[in-house]
Amino acid sequence: MKSRLATLFCLFAVAACGTDTPKEAGVPGGGGLPALPGPPGSDALGLEAQLDGRYIKSIRIEEGEFTANGPGQEIPLTFAAQGMSNVKQFEFRLEIDPVDALSFEGSSFEPVQPFIAPPGFSIEVMEGGQWRTGAASVSEAKEGNDTLGILKLVTGDRFSSGDKVQIRVAFFSMGPSFSDRDDYSAEDLNMGVVVNGE
Repeated sequence: MKSRLATLFCLFAVAACGTDTPKEAGVPGGGGLPALPGPPGSDALGLEAQLDGRYIKSIRIEEGEFTANGPGQEIPLTFAAQGMSNVKQFEFRLEIDPVDALSFEGSSFEPVQPFIAPPGFSIEVMEGGQWRTGAASVSEAKEGNDTLGILKLVTGDRFSSGDKVQIRVAFFSMGPSFSDRDDYSAEDLNMGVVVNGE
């Protein structure tokens, strides 16, 4: 088990040494994140992206009640993939506006087997403020359709019922290794949720 964890840590350590900014998905400055078009006829951000890549066909956030009315409340986002092929690693990067509406220390990502998060790495804050999370398998490669994991976001100390938080998927990457993945920018994905959006 110890060697598996060490291997997993090395996988993410090497991946973390790569590019820190996703292609064409810069962190906006100042006036908040731009609104992204959702599905036709909807003002909401899209919950699903059709990707048709080498290692994945589509990614989605499962439907849910993305609401909170006070501090310390959990907002779960369940990520699922369809059409996986030879997948052993994946990574998400999120842009949160306003970022201080959520508690980084209280939030976590729980991957579904065979994926596991390396020790000390559930979520990390990147330079520029994006939150990065992901997981890897040290045994089997994943095939087909399945849930990847649950991102459990927790509201911050000053959160109130009138607050809205936009959570945008700024980058997604999936494949058999850190050096061989399908990479998707915010423009490719057009995905996200708005807490207390309605």
